[in-house]
Amino acid sequence: MGLFSKLTAGKRKRVDPYGLWSDDAEQLDRFLERGASAEAPRDSEFSLSFTNEEAARAAGKELGEARVRGELVAPSHGVDEWTVMIYGRDQPLVPDFLRDTIDRAEAIAASHGGDYEGWVAKYTAAEKADWGVELLFDD
Repeated sequence: MGLFSKLTAGKRKRVDPYGLWSDDAEQLDRFLERGASAEAPRDSEFSLSFTNEEAARAAGKELGEARVRGELVAPSHGVDEWTVMIYGRDQPLVPDFLRDTIDRAEAIAASHGGDYEGWVAKYTAAEKADWGVELLFDD
């Protein structure tokens, strides 16, 4: 649970239609307002941070044993924390993937003394095409 989540702990609530925490539902709504489709398969990333390597590796091991795609990122560029990234590949965010992955990330971060920092989803090629701009780089 990230800093914002710590400040709002106990005040968070699940909201319909997908059972997301209200702050995640608001983030999803903003994403959809920008032209995304929640049901379209897409890539997404979820970030967990840890103050030490041992905890990060233990969290990464637990994710690996659960067959969750991810990556361990060592501290660099002045950032002293270890990061564990969880990757969603070609998955629609709803109805279940976003909620289930957030719940898993929060639980694993908490069980290893880390923080769940949040999620980001990428726009699909079709969604980007609707922007009417020339994309210089594409994933």
